[in-house]
Amino acid sequence: MQKLTSIEKISKKGNDSREKVRKYIRLTYLIKELLDLVDNRLTKDPRYNLTIGFTTGVELSYLTKDEQKLLYNSIAYLGATPSYAQARKIRALSEKKKLSYELIEKILDQMKGNQNERIYFNKRKIEKVLPKNLIKRDKRYIENYIVEAIEFYKKYRSVF
Repeated sequence: MQKLTSIEKISKKGNDSREKVRKYIRLTYLIKELLDLVDNRLTKDPRYNLTIGFTTGVELSYLTKDEQKLLYNSIAYLGATPSYAQARKIRALSEKKKLSYELIEKILDQMKGNQNERIYFNKRKIEKVLPKNLIKRDKRYIENYIVEAIEFYKKYRSVF
């Protein structure tokens, strides 16, 4: 009979995968301030606008305590937390021993993928003017059609 590791015992008892338990343990390497930001996300408490996702927290747990303090100071100063992709960049810089306050700020200042500003339209109004064969198409296809129409209009208008 094979002996179970502690992680395997906990995962069986708690109904979580071994990997999930390993990640929970990894979060214990975070300084309190960063762990609080992960907890804010997990509890979904609306009072906290600064949060860090679970997997992002796991990435940041590989930073040294001093680097984590540096990161937290940047978060507090800028009022921005890293995305998962940004956390991976920060971790990579840490592993190369090139992480600095300036680089952290530069990374946190970059716009995250989910922060692109969007414009919304009334669906009924748009459907009234779209060709019937487009209405059932994918939103991205419709968006491309509208962008092309605007570009055409802009070019046609500049002729006069």
